[in-house]
Amino acid sequence: MKTLDIAQYPVTYAIIGINFIIFLLIHAGKLHVKNLGTSYMLTLQQKQYYRIVTSAFTQAEFMHLAMNMYSLYNLGSVLEYALGPRIYVICYGVIMLLEGILSAMIHKKKSPFTLCIGASGVLCGLLGIYMVIAYSVWGFAGIKSVIPTIAILIFMTTSPKIDSIGHFTGLAVGIICGIALINIYSFGY
Repeated sequence: MKTLDIAQYPVTYAIIGINFIIFLLIHAGKLHVKNLGTSYMLTLQQKQYYRIVTSAFTQAEFMHLAMNMYSLYNLGSVLEYALGPRIYVICYGVIMLLEGILSAMIHKKKSPFTLCIGASGVLCGLLGIYMVIAYSVWGFAGIKSVIPTIAILIFMTTSPKIDSIGHFTGLAVGIICGIALINIYSFGY
């Protein structure tokens, strides 16, 4: 049986830990989603930029937390191994910031006051990086395994509770990061 080796994926486990701590603090009444979520009005108009970061570590329901952390473990551990912890944390931060800003800006017209929370926008960005690297190494065969995930993301956009804008801006930022990475590093044979 394989043991849990936190030292092998320190960034991924740290991010998972932060998400769990924030979840517990929310449910203990010490933190409130209304103070952590991002929206156009609060984040950009009222210049509460910290919300871009806090919203990416905030999940209100257990299933939201469980699904995002399971996805983070799967994608994050692969990318942390492939990129190394330093490049991985930089990519995570860039995706989180750009996805958060873009999502808030796009929400300006239709839902400027709606709070958005969750790590899924960043996770979609990590998926974008994974897809670009996998395609650069194995061609289309490299991204066949994530086609069901992409289909689920597209299907989920029909739910009014899901920030599909955050998902797709995250995916776009991740693809751009992935393209930058393959131009800097050689992931091919």
